[in-house]
Amino acid sequence: MTPVVSGAGKDGALCPVCPTGTGAAWMVKHGFPIVRCTTCGNGFLPGDVVPDNLEALYSEEYFQGDQSTGYPTYLADAALLERNFTRRLAWIESYQRPGRLLEVGAAYGFFLKQARARGWDAMGVEIAADCAADASSRAGVPVVAGDFLESSLPTGFDVVAMFDVIEHMRDPIACIERAHALLAPGGLLVLETGDIASPWARLLGRRWYFLDPPQHLVYFTAAGLEHAIRRCRFTGSIHSIRIGRLVSLANIAFKLAHQIPGTRASTALATLARRGLPGSVYLNFGDGILIAARRQ
Repeated sequence: MTPVVSGAGKDGALCPVCPTGTGAAWMVKHGFPIVRCTTCGNGFLPGDVVPDNLEALYSEEYFQGDQSTGYPTYLADAALLERNFTRRLAWIESYQRPGRLLEVGAAYGFFLKQARARGWDAMGVEIAADCAADASSRAGVPVVAGDFLESSLPTGFDVVAMFDVIEHMRDPIACIERAHALLAPGGLLVLETGDIASPWARLLGRRWYFLDPPQHLVYFTAAGLEHAIRRCRFTGSIHSIRIGRLVSLANIAFKLAHQIPGTRASTALATLARRGLPGSVYLNFGDGILIAARRQ
C-alpha cells in the first residue's frame, strides 16, 4: 500500500464514529496521517487517504508473513490461538449460554472450532476467500466468503463476535449496526480491539504496535468504543475485560521489525520471524479491551 505522506495534518476530516465529530492532526505513521476526533477522542485515518484497494490486503499472504503487515505465523500459532479463544469463550459464556454464534473475520476458523466443541451452533464470515474455504473445512461449520456488510447472512444470532476486526473496517458504525440487526433480542455483540487511551499505548506513543495504518483504520478509546456501541442502539448492559493473550515469539519479532523499518535490527527480527522463532509468552499490558454489549 502506497503511503500518503501528503495527507499529514488533515484537520477537519469527518469522524467515522461521531455524526458531527471532526479530526485534529495527531501523528503520521508509515506515511499515513492519523487524526483524533475532537468529540469522541477516537483516532482514525481520514477517508480520502485510505487506499481504494485496501481489501486486497486480506489474502492468504496476509496470514503467512509474506507482507510487511498482518501475521507471520498464523497457522503455526494455531494451538496458541485456540487457547486464547477458549478463554474468550469462557468469558462470553459467563454472560450468554451457548446458542447461535456468528464470527466476523473468521480467518482460518480457530475460534469457530473451539466454539463448536463447546456446544455453540457457529458460523463465520471472512473476506479472504481462500481462508474462508479453509475455515469451513477446519472448523466443520459454514464460513461465508465476502464482506460482512454485503454478505447474505441469517438473523437471530445469540452472539456476534469480532476479534481484532472493527479497527479494519471503513465504516465501523455500519458494522455495529449490522451486528445489531443480526442479533436476536437479548443477544450479545462481542468486540475486541486496542485502547489508545490505555497507559501502555500512551507510553509507547507512535511506537505502539496497534497504530498500524493502513490495515488499521480506526483507533478506539474504551469510552469511545462504548459511545459507538450505544449509538447503534445497544441499550442493555455492557461488560468489559482486559484479558491479554498468548503470543508467539515469532509474532513479537515480526511486530517489532514492522516498527523499525529499514534498520539492521528490523532485518534481523524479520528473519527470526520467518524462521519460526520457537516459544511463546503471555502478554497483558492492559492495552486491549474485550467488550460484550447486550441488545435489548
